[in-house]
Parts: sequence; structure tokens; C-alpha cells
Amino acid sequence: MLLFLKKKSFLFLFVCLLPLNALAAPATSQVPLDSWVYSALDKLSALGLVDSSLQGDRPYTRYEVARQVDAASSVAKIKDVSSAIAGLIRRMEREFADSLSDLHSGYAEGYIKPREVQLTYVYQQGKNITVTGNGLSVSQFPLNYNNYGINYQEHNAQVVLQGEARLGSFLMLEARPLLQFQDGDQAEAEATLLDGRVALQLGLFEVSVGRQSLWWGQGRHGSIVLTNNAQPLDMIRITNPTPTLLPWIFKYLGPFRFDLFWSQLEKDRIVPDPYYAGLRVNIKPLPWVELGASRAVMFGGEGRPDLSWDDYITILGGKNLSGADDTSNSVAAIDGRIRLPFLWNAEIYGELGGEDEANYFPSKTGYIAGIYLPQIEPSQRLSLRFEYADLHLPTWYRHSQYQSGYTYEGNILGHHIGGAAKDAYLEMQAVVSDRLLMTFALDYEERGVDQPVQEEYTQGVLKVDYEFTEHYSIACALGYGKIENFKFIQDNSEDVGLISVGLRGHW
Repeated sequence: MLLFLKKKSFLFLFVCLLPLNALAAPATSQVPLDSWVYSALDKLSALGLVDSSLQGDRPYTRYEVARQVDAASSVAKIKDVSSAIAGLIRRMEREFADSLSDLHSGYAEGYIKPREVQLTYVYQQGKNITVTGNGLSVSQFPLNYNNYGINYQEHNAQVVLQGEARLGSFLMLEARPLLQFQDGDQAEAEATLLDGRVALQLGLFEVSVGRQSLWWGQGRHGSIVLTNNAQPLDMIRITNPTPTLLPWIFKYLGPFRFDLFWSQLEKDRIVPDPYYAGLRVNIKPLPWVELGASRAVMFGGEGRPDLSWDDYITILGGKNLSGADDTSNSVAAIDGRIRLPFLWNAEIYGELGGEDEANYFPSKTGYIAGIYLPQIEPSQRLSLRFEYADLHLPTWYRHSQYQSGYTYEGNILGHHIGGAAKDAYLEMQAVVSDRLLMTFALDYEERGVDQPVQEEYTQGVLKVDYEFTEHYSIACALGYGKIENFKFIQDNSEDVGLISVGLRGHW
């Protein structure tokens, strides 16, 4: 996959190769990254019901989810699947009925509609931990990560609304405002736009402007380059939201996606207002093999050298500027996923990333390795995931010039454990029924591996999602964690806890 990133012309080559005369998907809204849908699609894909999904590039649009659900439903009719899997498909068909209608009819009408409302109470008890240490003042509550950079006090009530409007089949406007009420050290009330965008569908291309979160890579507990751990970025983005086949000999690459964005980070940092851009390509040459490559670059900003368009393409394409002295801060990774049908459809996946570059290859490396078992008993109700992340080098997410690090608004843009850290994560999920999903997870993190004393953190989390009517569900989470050697002080321990109860309505 690094060959895709080697030449300046790679992006334009693949963009030009996209078959624009093919049937294009209509403009549809994005499914939030914290939706239950993603774990359900992971399971269907791993069971061999969806061969054309590209799991390393998220979020999905509603149309893309509908396409995958439709594919799973078709295969399930001719393949022996359990009642649990059939029920899971039915639940997704109910929630994405309008997008399935677009898919089957080939005609997309305009509309204005409320899409979703979430009412959530969160109780949080305990102190933040230092995520990166050794020169970076970045901290995070250990049980609150991959949550769009939302911070909590002791008592919290929040309302998230989602609405959208579509003009014909080509223009989509969507917004998710957030209302927060907090009571802890001080009482606060705040209203903000969590995310939202205007998306224009041009053939197979989607061009969007707005506030968005991206998740790039195969990791599920965290990912090296981009996650929703930090606040969504205000960006300009170009992508093909539905995987497509390239023409000529490139069709053997299988389903293909690219994702390109340009953004600017906040002013309140050591180098104010730096630009931030990224590129990802994703292919699936075989139904059981997925490959991807990502690169994100921070450059420019107040007091830093200006870069030309050619310089920007050079850096984004995978090469530091010749003779330049730290003109950019980049993070890159290659990733892959292999499904083993002969071994109960087990999936092995991983990411190999670098904080620097040497002859187009990542250097100062870190990695994520995982295994996913979509079924561990005959009913296919239980799945098991183990994921290990090693970002033990203290250079991770830090930079000599961009000293605020690989962060946005005080949160790591990549894996929430930060640098100089390791993480072992175990998760079991149960499809109790088509309406009830339960997840139990254990996590062990070791931080400050470059320090004389390491901070060790162990947590357990139980999540329950219950759909009690066709349009309403309840989601609850209970988490407890224990921090040893808190703040890198020997024998200093702290307990942390988090409880959340939420009501969700969707239409």
C-alpha cells in the first residue's frame, strides 16, 4: 500500500480512473461513529455475509450501510445463519428502511426530516490521567475516550439532536447540535454544533464542507492516525463514500475508496492556526483481504514557513521536504485485515505506523494488532475481540516545533492512550436478541514507559443497548477503573467510575 503514497500523482491518477459514468449513490447523511451499527456490520462482514465492505474508512453514509445490509440479507437467504444473525439484520433493515428504499428504487427524493434525538445522563467520579506526559500537558478522563472530545464534570445531562435535508439526490445538509448541562466544580450550560456538513454528490464523488470526525484504520479500541477521540474538525473533504471498482487492470485491486481532507487547527496552541490535512486509500483485492494506507500532516501556522502546493503534495505523498528543518508534523500508517474462513471466520488485523519517514516508509514505529472472533459458539450470538496497541516510543504524537503535539482542543487526534504507552483490550459482545445487545470489556493500559515509574490503569466496562420499540432504544454503560502509580508517583492509587443512561429516538 505504500506504493500508493510514493508518487505525487497517485491521488490524481486514481481519481481520474474512477468510473464516473457508473450509477452514483445519492447524497445521504453519515452514521455517527459511536453508533451500534458499526459493531453489527463488523460481525456480518466477518461472518462472510458482506464481501465488499471497507472497514478501515469510517464513518459510513446511510446509503453505504443500507448497501451492506442489503448484501448481508441476500446472502443470509441462501446461507445458513442463526436466528441471532437474522434478527440483527432485521433490526438494521428497520432502522435504514428509507435508505434501503433509495437503494432498491434507484430514485432519491428530496426531504427535510428530524433523524435522531439522544437524551443522556452521565455521572463521572475521579480524576483525569496524563495521556502523554514528558512535556505535553494533555489529560483525559480514563473512562471517557473516543467521544468527540466531549468533557464531563460530576453530573452531566446532554441532548444531541440530528436533522437533515436533501435536495434531489445530490445535495445533503445535516447537523448534530449538542446541548450540555453540567454540575461539578462549577455549573455550566453550553450549546454547540457537535458536527454537521453540506455534502454535494458529483457522480461517485462526494465533496463536503463542515465539521466531521473520521476514523482511519483497522483498530476498533483505537487507531493510530485518526479517531473520534478529539473534537470533530472543520474541514473540506473529497471521497467516494461507496466503494467502487476501478477500470482496466486496476479492477483487480477490488473495491476501492479514497478519502482526502484539508482543515486548520485551533489558534490557542504553541504554533497557532496550523493547517492539517490527510489522505487515505483503501482496497480489498480479495473478499477476505483488506489493505489501507493513511497519512495526516500538520504544517504551516503562525511563525512557520509557508509551503507551496507542490510542497504540500510532496509531504502528503509520504516524503519530507529535502533539506527542510521540521517543516511539518506527520503521522502515517499502513493497515490490513485478513479473514480466515477455515478458522471459524476469525479475523486478524493490524496497523503499523510511524511518527517520521525514511525513504517513504514509516520510522519511529508503533503498531496495533488484533484478532476478532465473530462467533465462539454455534448460535453465533457471542463474539470476542482482543486488541493490543504499542506506542511505547516517547516521540509518538510529539514534535520539536509543533509542541502542542498531535492534538486538537486538548485531545489526541489518534489513539487515546497517547505516546509512551501500551494498551491491551479484551471485548465480548452478545446478541441476546435482535433488540438487545450487551458488551463487556476489560482494558489494561501502561503509560509513561519512558518514566522511572509507570502509571498502570485497569478498567472494566459493561454496556447494554435495548430497542424497546421500533423507533426508541435505551443505552446504558457502567465503568470502573483503578489507577496505580497515579501521576507516576509510586504506590499512589486512584479509583474512577462512570455511569451513563441514555434514551434514543430515531426516524
